[in-house]
Amino acid sequence: MQWNSICFDLDNTLFSHEAAFKRAMEDCFHTLIKPAPGCDHVTFKDFFPVFKRNSDRFWDLFEKKKVSGTEYRRMRFTKTMDELSLRLGNREADRFHERYYRIVDEFTEPFPGIESLFDMLGRKGVRLGIITNGTTDTQYRKLEKLNISRWVTPEQMIVSEEAGVAKPHPEIFRLAEETFSLKEPVLFVGDSWKHDVAGPIDAGWDSLFLNTRREDRKTDHKPAAECFTIQEVHDFLQSRLSGGGS
Repeated sequence: MQWNSICFDLDNTLFSHEAAFKRAMEDCFHTLIKPAPGCDHVTFKDFFPVFKRNSDRFWDLFEKKKVSGTEYRRMRFTKTMDELSLRLGNREADRFHERYYRIVDEFTEPFPGIESLFDMLGRKGVRLGIITNGTTDTQYRKLEKLNISRWVTPEQMIVSEEAGVAKPHPEIFRLAEETFSLKEPVLFVGDSWKHDVAGPIDAGWDSLFLNTRREDRKTDHKPAAECFTIQEVHDFLQSRLSGGGS
């Protein structure tokens, strides 16, 4: 298969969002929650799994535009406080998230092999893009931190909040085709089975499942390949793409 265009997910595909998220949360916890009155008995080990569960629990509401970004962030924070019997509310939630979004980029580190992968694809003349779910300002800062602007500029990234539609909806893939002037056939590379495998396949694209989180397959969709590291993606694509360099 010769793919003329390849689009990538961002979080947990080009870098470990899980690692950056946890490290930034630990900083925020020790800076803003632990010193608060009545909170000194709670540890980060107590806090993080509850906060992560509530982050995942309410994310669909934000993606489906049933709540705003501010409402989503307050919900996951205040629900966590309730479960831990801590008396912190919306004001503390806003301060917590203001710090989180200010520092999380410091912990964004590209997966090993990203530059080699994009360099190879660039030499082969593949048209590139990124499609990511998330908030606009945060995702663009992550892209800048990854330092891949030689191959993918901010103009080559679609963010769901900015676009008004999120993966796995077919409309966001149609938008990418138009915005990036993609040439068929198109391959999508990402870590989420629902968003990055089923979504693009249902939109008529091919998909490569970069299973960095060891996620189980949830449907009978058939990706072109399943890889677990960026190096495996590099080797697979190099073997499948013809012309334009080695």
